[in-house]
Amino acid sequence: MKNAKFWIAVLVAGIVGNLLDLYIQGSLMTHAFYSKIESMRNDASPKWYIIGDFVAVFVFAWVLKRVASAFASGAKGGAVAGLYLGIIVEFPTWHFIQIMFKGIPYNLAWINTIYGVVWYVIIGAIVGALMLNKSETAA
Repeated sequence: MKNAKFWIAVLVAGIVGNLLDLYIQGSLMTHAFYSKIESMRNDASPKWYIIGDFVAVFVFAWVLKRVASAFASGAKGGAVAGLYLGIIVEFPTWHFIQIMFKGIPYNLAWINTIYGVVWYVIIGAIVGALMLNKSETAA
């Protein structure tokens, strides 16, 4: 984490992740689903979503740096790591949320699961392209 490439990767991927969420979650999903769920909060400050995306990207980059030798170098290796992490994180999260809270449609759980996995693949490709080189992924 002392490496400048790490922080540049987190910054770039965090910006992309936020832009994706602004459009998908903040616009498309809000109009299609969230505005119809009674328990959804409308008063949450957008800064927490922005910070949350940067934290998610930071955690992903930190984990990837630790397990980089298990993946190919560059964008391809990062995307594969993003696929794995996305499945690990998103599948149980959204399906438990759908079970635990009233008003969450089952198809929304699947939409958010798939979107979340794709989000991590994109973030992984960016982080991998900017952070992973052959020397960091060598076993």
